[in-house]
Amino acid sequence: MKRDYYEVLGVSRQAGIQEIKKAYRRLARELHPDINDHDPLAEEKFKEATEAYEVLSDSEKRSVYDTYGHDGLRGGGGGQGFDGFGDLSDLFSTFFGGDLFGGGRGGRAAGPAPGGDVAVEVQIDLREAAFGVKREIEIDLLDTCRECGGAGSTDPTSIHTCADCGGSGIRRSVRRTAFGQFVQSAPCPTCRGAGQTISDPCPVCKGVGRAVRSKTIAVDIPPGISDGQRIRLTGQGPAGELGARPGDLYIHVTVLPDPVLEREGDDIIYQQDLTMVQAALGARLTIPTLDGDEEVEFEPGTQPHDVKVLRSRGVPHLRHGGRGDQRVIVNIMIPRSLNDHQRDLLTELDECCGMEHYDAKPEGVFQRLKHFFAG
Repeated sequence: MKRDYYEVLGVSRQAGIQEIKKAYRRLARELHPDINDHDPLAEEKFKEATEAYEVLSDSEKRSVYDTYGHDGLRGGGGGQGFDGFGDLSDLFSTFFGGDLFGGGRGGRAAGPAPGGDVAVEVQIDLREAAFGVKREIEIDLLDTCRECGGAGSTDPTSIHTCADCGGSGIRRSVRRTAFGQFVQSAPCPTCRGAGQTISDPCPVCKGVGRAVRSKTIAVDIPPGISDGQRIRLTGQGPAGELGARPGDLYIHVTVLPDPVLEREGDDIIYQQDLTMVQAALGARLTIPTLDGDEEVEFEPGTQPHDVKVLRSRGVPHLRHGGRGDQRVIVNIMIPRSLNDHQRDLLTELDECCGMEHYDAKPEGVFQRLKHFFAG
């Protein structure tokens, strides 16, 4: 009796597609017979997990399964029997790139399949995005089998041109109908589109020429890169089948938010708080920039939302020379509570310079206010 698909993947019936995909990926790494050679039931468990994933990752099949169970899927595309690894190749390629089993499915051209493309996310901080950084990433990829060098066998004499397709990887058949003859072309089932057969396959890769391996790849992230951009590493992806060209590796860059500085295009935004006394009398303050701390002069009479522009203190332009600017936006802090003496000082200030004289600077009152409000 078949086990419940949710139980097989170890997820709840409310699990979302990402949780289901993550659970299958974990089981695929753990149970695939090319990786797990110590559990005699690994192959059957892997097939069971793949069958469960194929149903639960498809919204229509999942709806039928949730309503009618295994019986509802009979003859409808779920639980149709996983007799060979050729049925699993599309799923496995989702996680590791390429077709591990060389199935020649879909409509791909005959002959060894090229490697697929895969992507990996790299997280960097704002300064690394601005000035560039070199990162090493570790990723599991289909790589050329080290045992046979990608040939599929350690014995060259065991590799033969497929007798059924003559090495083309394509088998053609003629079908007679009332409308005439139709020629059908399909990947050769004997060699599965590879154009060759192997009588003594490599014990490591089982004749495929590739095996999943952990690789460390160095990535140069250029100065000025933005959040969400990607870097293409040509030929650094999964190895091709039996010597075919490898795929590409895409690096998706995520720039983490900085706790102090904000990026806007290639400009940097910084919010600077001033007390009302500092705004009135002026102040020289140290503020952070991408290049380190820098002293900035705020003139007497600075107003809320005034902007100081620090030229060429922003992010370097990615595709041409120069840098953006840093804009320092001023916020004026007003005290929330005052004692009697502070209130009297402010009243005196207001009396000595009303709105029509606000540009006149009664230095004596401001200096006395500074004693109470500065800092």
